[in-house]
Amino acid sequence: MNTLNIFRVLIAVLFSAVSICQAVEGTWTRKSNMPTARSGLCAIVVDGKIYSIGGGPSTGVVVRTVEQYDPATDMWIRKADTQIPRCFFGASTVNEKIYVIGGFGNLASVEEYDPTLDTWTMKASMPTARAHVATASVGGKIYAVGGGSSEVILGALEEYDPASDTWTRRSDMPTARVQVSCSTVDGILYAIGGGRYYPQVLSTVEAYDPVSDTWTTKAPMPTARVFFSTCVVNGKIFAIGGCRDPYNSSELSNVEMYDPATDTWTIMDDMPTARKALATASVNGKIYAIGGQPVAGWDATLSTVEEYQLTPQPPDFNGDGLVNIKDLLRLVGSWDQDDQTVDIAPPPFGDGIVDALDLELLMSYWEQEIDDPTLIAHWALDETEGAVAYDGAGVNDAFVLGGTTWLPSGGQVDGALQLDGIDGCAVAGPVLNPTDGPFSVFAWINGGLPGQAIISQQGAVDWLIVDVDGNLMTELMATGRSGNHLQSEMAIIDGAWHRIGFAWDGFNRALYVDDILVAEDTQDGLQGSIGDVNIGCGFNSETGTFWSGLIDDIRIYNRAVSP
Repeated sequence: MNTLNIFRVLIAVLFSAVSICQAVEGTWTRKSNMPTARSGLCAIVVDGKIYSIGGGPSTGVVVRTVEQYDPATDMWIRKADTQIPRCFFGASTVNEKIYVIGGFGNLASVEEYDPTLDTWTMKASMPTARAHVATASVGGKIYAVGGGSSEVILGALEEYDPASDTWTRRSDMPTARVQVSCSTVDGILYAIGGGRYYPQVLSTVEAYDPVSDTWTTKAPMPTARVFFSTCVVNGKIFAIGGCRDPYNSSELSNVEMYDPATDTWTIMDDMPTARKALATASVNGKIYAIGGQPVAGWDATLSTVEEYQLTPQPPDFNGDGLVNIKDLLRLVGSWDQDDQTVDIAPPPFGDGIVDALDLELLMSYWEQEIDDPTLIAHWALDETEGAVAYDGAGVNDAFVLGGTTWLPSGGQVDGALQLDGIDGCAVAGPVLNPTDGPFSVFAWINGGLPGQAIISQQGAVDWLIVDVDGNLMTELMATGRSGNHLQSEMAIIDGAWHRIGFAWDGFNRALYVDDILVAEDTQDGLQGSIGDVNIGCGFNSETGTFWSGLIDDIRIYNRAVSP
């Protein structure tokens, strides 16, 4: 789109009456229990309904049960049983029919279910009988991947064509494994995790292209696991639950999201109920986690259903708490591009192109302060007196200590806190543990000297600090103070106001000065700490680390902000 057309769209939206609800926080919600508790089941969606198929209520017991869940009414109804009891099998859909394949006991049989008629029909058997097999559909074909036959671990890939009811052998998966989970995005099959029996549990991700019949290695899943489940929402793959060791108490509640477009993983909100051998499905952008096993062993089966409502990205792109011209220019600068940092419509993850839909959503927030659920601490530092700097986003009020002075009208955003560089600082509680997942910290500063810290965490590292040359630096890294700092070449102690920030998306570190990226690198983890947050002094409160100057409007997010 040319500049004139962009301008016309801007004018049209600016003066139109737009009514779009604000983003809501991503949450897990308990829903109606599945009537029959079981694990090792599959969940398949047809016409907005979820079909939970097979599985078992306890060790050695396998059922033919099929129950249909309607997310719109939160109700379950019983459907026709499968012809053969199945557990730890594969299930996929083609043309609104469900196909169940293989399963425990080294099954090769295949059944087709017609939801309209509520009937099951036997189809051509899979060439390689196997349990713990995964399936996924691409282009009208179903692919059966991996699994096990007796004590043999398989990488076998076999393609089923429902139209002709025939099977064809394709190129083996490079890493043979059982309990691999498969999902497809844009015509590519992704085989994720699994194991080579135990205790070898994998985080491996391999992508299969049916057109070229080739496999490609992708970024590994952060958490190695088996007996977990994956599903797809808006082109992103969610890996949910599972365990690290099926014979000990290692059931997982964590959720990790894979973006095939960028080959990156993001840590998401934990599922309330840790469990393995569950099934998941997505309907209308929501994820449903169904059944499974909550503890070590295989006899305490669940009927639990939990729904995950995903959090759309707030339109406050630079994280300053206000939607204004800065955010508008950021969006227009990516017009007609696939820029995920500003592709916000339709929620929750956009549609792969920055266009009028994104502009319309942004303009519905115009000149509004954002109620951002990812903002977990915000010290405006607008107080006029007293020993407390209040947290406007949570419960992390900071105690002001030593040589400090309130400047009610002397900040960049209203008031500010002035520190003397000797012993003045503020201390808040443990806002977050850096190792838990993506986060960002931003603040306005004026003044300072080399070696002085702006934000740090007690007993850990300095989050934002001035290096010996007067440039912005962070010591947040995977291996603590012995690792590599991320340093910029941007001076920040020139007597002017600067907005500085650090962001970590789970794999990449970034430093910002005045909303400009000044340094970045890859870091697949950060050192863990639950220490208090220091404002205006170093992690150990040493002489020379106390800030001499002004600090204003500090914000901490549990997402990676990209100004």
